Amino acid sequence: MKPFHGNTLDHQTLRPALKNNINDLEFSRFILISDRGIFQYRNLLSLLQAGNGYIVAKSLLKSTQKERDWTYDDTDYIKVSDEFKYKSRIVKRTIEDEEKVKHDIEEKVVVYWSKKFQKRAEKENKSFLDFIKKLQESPENFRITALQNKSIRKFLKKEYINKNTGEILNSSEIKPMLDMEKIKAYKESLGYYQIVTSELTMQEKEIIDKYHGLTQIEEQFRTMKSTLETRPIYVRTAEHIEAHLLICLVALIMLRIIQRKIIITKQVPIREDMYWTTGVNGNRIQEALNKWQVDLMPNNMYRFMNIENEDLQTILKAFDIEIPKKLFTIGELKSIKTGIKIFM
Repeated sequence: MKPFHGNTLDHQTLRPALKNNINDLEFSRFILISDRGIFQYRNLLSLLQAGNGYIVAKSLLKSTQKERDWTYDDTDYIKVSDEFKYKSRIVKRTIEDEEKVKHDIEEKVVVYWSKKFQKRAEKENKSFLDFIKKLQESPENFRITALQNKSIRKFLKKEYINKNTGEILNSSEIKPMLDMEKIKAYKESLGYYQIVTSELTMQEKEIIDKYHGLTQIEEQFRTMKSTLETRPIYVRTAEHIEAHLLICLVALIMLRIIQRKIIITKQVPIREDMYWTTGVNGNRIQEALNKWQVDLMPNNMYRFMNIENEDLQTILKAFDIEIPKKLFTIGELKSIKTGIKIFM
């Protein structure tokens, strides 16, 4: 775990994080799998020079026109179905390291198109795409909001942007400012993904499947931010921030151990594409455990509350815990606690 300042670009965090946390772990070799935020060829070169590999997404919109043309050209695609196709090629690149020394590398470029991803992207960007369409049809009826101003800025021709402030010049005449080639490239890219990898002999489907494994990492962040309330952070010093994050990570590990136990005891069907959320998600586990309480009765006897809760029963069965309906002494409660097997 390594916190960075909020104004640090994602790709600038990789090498310090590897140096501080990973490089001394004495892996014989590992393959870094990452989304587009980490992509930078100096990062990838540092991995190769350390004897490691990478499978990393690369933005199509930030690629060269030649690379985009190859991606959108239907030639050589392997069509799995009407909803999925892919192709690949080996390319040679010359990369500069931090000392401006040039290095030649080879990498495999895999591109694929998915109908499911295209529909999802269209849904996520529907309001913006509708805005562009209406703006083209009747620009005189539009007032650009601050949010729309931010969204549309990357599609404007450079001569209409104030170089000092980044603001749009003469927004009342927005239509001629639009760079329709950029908008066309953006729409064309929906549903397409590009992955670059050092693994030249790895099959394309395996590369794609391994990259999609990042959904499990994304689920970790969603759980951290929502269920475990990592953010917002109300402490200010570096030590307190790190302690807060450490507590959240320990809680996350405990949560994943419980989910793993539920899966390996085969109480729920396994969905590989939604591994961590299979069966009982984090919120439900949290709620069930909060209900696992004991009530003090007369004569120092105890009873379990909410023991018939369905999710709580699933968790208890995963750890081979059976709670009979009876009153317990403090010694019997301790015996139940010490008898729990943490993991297997």
